[in-house]
Amino acid sequence: MEARTSSPAAAAAPLPPGRSPPGDIPAPPAGADPPLPRLFRLQALARPRPRRPLPPPLPQFAWRHASRARLLQPERALVPTFGNFALSTATMSPDDWWALDCRHGRALVESCRTGTLLVWDLVTGDKQYLPLPAHDCSGYNGVVLCAAGHTDHRDCHLCPFLVAFVFSDDRDFITSACVFSSETGAWGEITLIVIPDALVLPKPTALIGNTIYFLLDNNSIIEFVLDKHSLDLVEEVPYTYDQTIIMPTKDGCLGLAGVERFNFNFNLWSEVASIDGVVTWTHLRVIELEKILAPEAVSACMVGAIGAHAVGCAVDADVIFIDVYPRIYMIHLKSMKIEEVSK
Repeated sequence: MEARTSSPAAAAAPLPPGRSPPGDIPAPPAGADPPLPRLFRLQALARPRPRRPLPPPLPQFAWRHASRARLLQPERALVPTFGNFALSTATMSPDDWWALDCRHGRALVESCRTGTLLVWDLVTGDKQYLPLPAHDCSGYNGVVLCAAGHTDHRDCHLCPFLVAFVFSDDRDFITSACVFSSETGAWGEITLIVIPDALVLPKPTALIGNTIYFLLDNNSIIEFVLDKHSLDLVEEVPYTYDQTIIMPTKDGCLGLAGVERFNFNFNLWSEVASIDGVVTWTHLRVIELEKILAPEAVSACMVGAIGAHAVGCAVDADVIFIDVYPRIYMIHLKSMKIEEVSK
């Protein structure tokens, strides 16, 4: 597949009809504030500073795809994955807020009612609203991360953040990207690329170095390089398992995870580049879910139409999250222990 690289000229090109640049930030919508639970806030702020390094923190939320039929508009619910954080379904209902991303101590959620984005600091409870970039789109995804130069993610609430937003329009199949900076309080310039018959999927992304990878609905992968603001088509996924996700590997490569429907095997792959630059995919591991899941969970997947899906990962902790409806499980890859983290 030939990659189409966005150029600086393309980034500055006039927007297609119907597009407009990102607007100003509105005031927070009245009554739409999802309150951080008081118990978690007190526990987090009262926690003493550790005197020795702690194990890598797990991501605070896993994705929940409740409807496989609505790939571009899945019901993305917030699913807590550690004990001290108790979400209230009354205040963070999936009918009101959809989870886009969670990393570096912050969650990025979207209000289904107002169309605004919310960056939520999970330690301090601070919240910052920002508008979606003005656009007409059929598919989109967003990522929140620390601004460049900050490597100690245990104190991310003290540093600025970025939000990268990528979106596609099925009328002209233009995929666009722009970045919000908390330091400037504004969205940057929009970068454009034409990818025929492809839309951005709202699935987990992979952040590797200064590059963010997104999945498209034609089984391709695009990359957005933050410092260059370049958007390129870089790879095609060779294996289309049910609800395949991309992920970073422990050695800093692009990885792939997915469940085979008929034999219930969970597969992990890694992208490997040869000396001459040719990229291939190497099969890292296969996990037989039938051997670690409860028999009733396996039976429910075998007879139902939903099956099991990869929904997230915590690479530093060697943890993978899978959705076996109606539950989400956390698989520890070293010990092969499995824990139920939500219902």
